[in-house]
Amino acid sequence: MEGQTILISTPHDFPGSLADDPCYPASNRLKISVVIPLYNGASFIAEALDSVFSQILPPHEVIVVNDGSSDAGPEIVAKYHGNSPVTLLHKPNGGQSSARNLGIKRATGDLIALLDQDDGWYPTHLHELVKPFSEPRSRPLGWTYSNLDEVGSTGEVIKQSVLANTECAHPKTSLIDCLKQDMFILPSATLISRAAIDAIGGFDERLLGYEDDDLFLRLFRAGYDNAYVDQSLSRWRVYSASASFSREMSSSRMIFARKMVDAFPDQTSGNVFYARDFIVPRFLRNVGETLRRALLVGDLAWAGACVDQIAELESMIPELDRRRVIDNYSTRTPTLTVVIPLYNGAKFIEEALQSVLTQTWPADEIIVVDDGSTDNGAEIVSRVGKDRRIRLIQQTNSGQSAARNAGVDQAHGDLIAFLDQDDVWYSNHLAELVKPFLEIRGIALGWVYSDLDEINEEGERIISGLLGTMSSAHPKRDIKACLKQDMFILPSASLISRRAFKNVGGFDRLLSGYEDDDFFLRMFLAGFDNVYIPVSLSKWRIYLTSSSYSKKMAVSRTIYAKKLIGRFPNDHEMGRYYVRDLIAPRFFHTMIEEFRRAILRKDRDHQLTILADLMFINRHLRISHRLTIKFFVIPILHVTPFARFAMRHRESLYRVWRRLF
Repeated sequence: MEGQTILISTPHDFPGSLADDPCYPASNRLKISVVIPLYNGASFIAEALDSVFSQILPPHEVIVVNDGSSDAGPEIVAKYHGNSPVTLLHKPNGGQSSARNLGIKRATGDLIALLDQDDGWYPTHLHELVKPFSEPRSRPLGWTYSNLDEVGSTGEVIKQSVLANTECAHPKTSLIDCLKQDMFILPSATLISRAAIDAIGGFDERLLGYEDDDLFLRLFRAGYDNAYVDQSLSRWRVYSASASFSREMSSSRMIFARKMVDAFPDQTSGNVFYARDFIVPRFLRNVGETLRRALLVGDLAWAGACVDQIAELESMIPELDRRRVIDNYSTRTPTLTVVIPLYNGAKFIEEALQSVLTQTWPADEIIVVDDGSTDNGAEIVSRVGKDRRIRLIQQTNSGQSAARNAGVDQAHGDLIAFLDQDDVWYSNHLAELVKPFLEIRGIALGWVYSDLDEINEEGERIISGLLGTMSSAHPKRDIKACLKQDMFILPSASLISRRAFKNVGGFDRLLSGYEDDDFFLRMFLAGFDNVYIPVSLSKWRIYLTSSSYSKKMAVSRTIYAKKLIGRFPNDHEMGRYYVRDLIAPRFFHTMIEEFRRAILRKDRDHQLTILADLMFINRHLRISHRLTIKFFVIPILHVTPFARFAMRHRESLYRVWRRLF
């Protein structure tokens, strides 16, 4: 029955009293009640109680509230019968906040000392924390608290003086400090005025986490003073099964976030933006860390809930201000997802995966999308994927664009790093590409990309710093530069904002080549900024059977050319001839080069396909070029001996043609 009491011993039986301490005269005697919530805490409750009974300043009473435990915790408490003043209360499970409130309600002391079942106190804990309550002050003292040591599951010290190594301000003197970061006042490290806690109504029982932040924030707002003792007076036990890492904590955090945003609305007239500048960024950081932890343990349901929470937090900011907050990773660490499309890539996929697993900035999530492979590439991924960050998704063959999109659909990261199955990253690839995302920027950063080295099928380096040897403009700043030549931004050499990816709709599934040019062009047109790092951070593998030389690439190129011609028609009024001067010449030269490779392969069918494409693109060139190409160049290329001669001497013939036309 709720509130049932088993009185194990009475308060006055406790050995020692405040009167025994010379620091506290009889006129200033303050009774201390210790309240310990208990829920399945059999492993640690005895240690917690022993730390209470070893205090050099003993408390007036100890109240343990059994919150519906199903283990032997209550029986362990009962063993203290006759030796210590412990009161054991029983109630149905309702959470730590309700257990504390019941204990406080039944307490008779002037001060409340809270202790979690898995924490502990050093012998001077109460002795030091009670001192400020005897000192004169202008405002009533609501609570005192101290530094603390972090210990592991077996009690070994992990960190000393934890609060000294945080950015939190102590004691609490500023409302802004209380809003923009976790208060980091642990109940087990506090001593609270009974009058103050009664005045604000105790703990919010809706909260199963962050109830301490909420309580001390309300004490602060009610005008109560606080005092900080910069000594480690308690032991805070942190381990994987503790409440600090629970899903309840994650859900409760959002209840608290909503409560804070409601309590502290942005004040445009006073130019004070509590939610935009302090509350939402704080909780975005916290949820981001929880997301990273969920991905680490492979809990995708929890990770998905975190992504939903991030979206909800972002919605709490007015749309006009949203981008400046959500795209600013300078105050939080972004999560990274790697997406690898796989199609019959058994020969190279393990090397690609190993280059991801050895990154100096580790990925939080690795997704391999098997696009209907018929080799054993998926089995290799499963073997390497014993690392739980690697997840294999399988689909019917739909093309590389669809595979990449499917990977992003399953991704939880803020940033997406693509890697083709036959490419390789240097170990500092992610560490360097993420840096620009950590800087404060005026324009939302869509992607960062780098130079790369070209390697052959055997992995031997052919060209170092490939982009530096080309005439392509980097970074992308001008639409003309994006249209007149290949963008040459390789997905394997890029790190992309997932939000930007979703904004432009991902890769065009109709394209099995040039899908990267199309994607990054749409990112540019959407107004996203880009950063180029002129250092080779990846290796791009090129060989005769790679997708870069496939017939699908040629077909896709024509689809993309038609897409660009439709999107950027000549504008006679503005004098901008995108098709005539940029797009058509670009694809004409590319098709000629593709025709040369078809000649070398003696692939007559491919030659005829390209000649038909040349006839199409020729219709969009300058009128002075069209007749010559239609009635002279194309007929010559249809005759194989003449075509071979023309391809062998194409540069000389092109120079002559330029002089004549």
